[in-house]
Amino acid sequence: MKKKQDILNAAERLFYSNGFHATSTDRICSEASVSTRTLYRYFPSRELLTEAVMNARKDRFSAALLPAEDPAAIAQLFSVLGSWMQDYGTSGCFFLKAWGEYAEQDVWLSALALDYRYEMREYITACVRNMPGQHREVLADAIWMLFEGAITAALVAGPDAAFRAGEAAALLTASGTRR
Repeated sequence: MKKKQDILNAAERLFYSNGFHATSTDRICSEASVSTRTLYRYFPSRELLTEAVMNARKDRFSAALLPAEDPAAIAQLFSVLGSWMQDYGTSGCFFLKAWGEYAEQDVWLSALALDYRYEMREYITACVRNMPGQHREVLADAIWMLFEGAITAALVAGPDAAFRAGEAAALLTASGTRR
């Protein structure tokens, strides 16, 4: 299983830094120190490898989040995002990159890439749903836009964009729960 994980790690790094289509199978094998045959034993197609990488990345990020019912969930979301950026980089959203490369070529992979973004919006909505106050739909949309905007702003501001967006989300939730 170590080789499988090495392949996933190498593919994720290379896809993020170089792009999905620009990364050759040979480059992934070289980076993971495995043969092409070993790669295809674990991942019979390039599409299955890409799917596995997207799922692993999504699962790793989601595992760091608190349950939506936890009052600290929104604050934790932005803290996790900032720490994630410190660890993995600020070159944009991995899933948006995947969608951009696969939207015209692979319906399944482009849908999988968008699913992550829908899931994050649903998570934020669920977090806000548990808060007191009115206008929770508007508040959820605003926090979701802060989340999405922080990912883009990090291209210029670095991981601090996520932490600043978290501060703004805290102000919004504090004012939204007073009404």
